[in-house]
Amino acid sequence: MAIITAKPGDLGEKAIIVGNLQRMRTVSSLLEDSKLVSEFAGYYTYVGKYKGEKVSVVFHGIGIPSLTLVTHDLYNLGVKEIIRFGSATGLKDVKPGEVVVPIGYSYNLGGTFYQYLNGEFTAYALTPDYELLNKVVNNLKAKQLKVRVGNVFTSDALFTHSKEFLDKLSSRNHIAVELEGAGLYFLSNLLGFKAVSVHLIYRNANGESMPAEDINKTEKIIAEALLESL
Repeated sequence: MAIITAKPGDLGEKAIIVGNLQRMRTVSSLLEDSKLVSEFAGYYTYVGKYKGEKVSVVFHGIGIPSLTLVTHDLYNLGVKEIIRFGSATGLKDVKPGEVVVPIGYSYNLGGTFYQYLNGEFTAYALTPDYELLNKVVNNLKAKQLKVRVGNVFTSDALFTHSKEFLDKLSSRNHIAVELEGAGLYFLSNLLGFKAVSVHLIYRNANGESMPAEDINKTEKIIAEALLESL
């Protein structure tokens, strides 16, 4: 294993991965008998049960290289379903507080993808598991959340997100932009595990933002829906 020090069998077959430590604590708090099973280089893995189902909650860090290290470890440890719970910037008419579920990611292929593909492909489908996506969308809507399903752009460079860049993404019918999701869909298709991402929109390209006091409350509701989807 590159990051996760747990042993095969410790984690079960289902996991929620996050790139925010407060979000990790929010999800872990909903598990029964939650315990820390791995801590290495600032990466944490918790395991507990939700309605009798064994679930891992794993911090994946920031950026595609970090995410793929963690998710490849999870795959090697026997995890077969992964939901990524992150945030994103809304584009087009997407508002803060809405939830975006990517039906596909756009991404300018970078070093991680090239290393995995080893020259075999110059493009790769970045799509989720259809059944898991439907289950997640239905459970989110059942919580009275506003859900948007569409194309999302993964960017490696947060500080390049100028107004002109965001406007261009919107004009190409992306509904959000974020930093890691393409890596999850890439690896899930390449290795053969089920995956889907979910993004809470903290802010949008028009400068609107979610009130800080609403974020934790909304993330707890989303976390419940995601746990019910596994």
